[in-house]
Amino acid sequence: MSQFSLPRFQRVFLNDALRFVKPVGYATLALLGLTALIYLNSFEPGQLTRPPLRDALFGVYLIGQGLLFTSVSFQDMHHPLERYQYLMLPCSNLERFVSRYLLTGPLFILYVILTFSVMDWVGNQVADAWAGAREPLFTPFTQDIWVVIRVYLAAQLVMLTGAICFRSYALIKTALSMVLLLAGVVAVGYVSMRIFYWNYFDWNKWEPNDGLMLLLEPLFAASWMNVAAGVGFAFWIAYVAYRCLQTHEVQDGL
Repeated sequence: MSQFSLPRFQRVFLNDALRFVKPVGYATLALLGLTALIYLNSFEPGQLTRPPLRDALFGVYLIGQGLLFTSVSFQDMHHPLERYQYLMLPCSNLERFVSRYLLTGPLFILYVILTFSVMDWVGNQVADAWAGAREPLFTPFTQDIWVVIRVYLAAQLVMLTGAICFRSYALIKTALSMVLLLAGVVAVGYVSMRIFYWNYFDWNKWEPNDGLMLLLEPLFAASWMNVAAGVGFAFWIAYVAYRCLQTHEVQDGL
């Protein structure tokens, strides 16, 4: 079997999309009502919220809902009964991985932008009818929105890896793993700094003396270097997730 076939991928993508239609639709309807209530209780006549309420809500909806659905994107792979249907589907691991990445990543972002634009319009209409107040409509792809989208794309890759590796409670376990990993990186960095710059520290103090200067900024002073490092790290996480998916089928008798 070839690693990637467009007809097989279309079949896998359609099957995966149908699994998400009902839960995503219910969540969208619930958030539509919640948005209307939030707008109705937050707006005052003649005043605009600062910072814009719509941008904050968009970030909460995208990251919160997106990571939740990403965490269960491979739930059928771990389910005692559904995993046999998952394995019997004639497709490759690459097709499965690309399908669920697209559904929970770029396509989900596009879906949230479209649906939140509708939510924002409905919320403004409700607030204007009941309280006589409204804000300018939601404008996607502003600088703040781009920051939210980039944060989500990075977090989504990490959560996708957790959804593959953890059998249950992937959202909680992935979040705890990242907290422990970041704490470990900070701890190792601090201990290394105390070892290599021991003469700048007092034994009874956590902070270094004023004379310690770490000139690390020129290394990533150019914006293209930061972009290249971020893109490279994202590809590395995606590769790790794909390798974990490949090795899963030979574990536990699958």
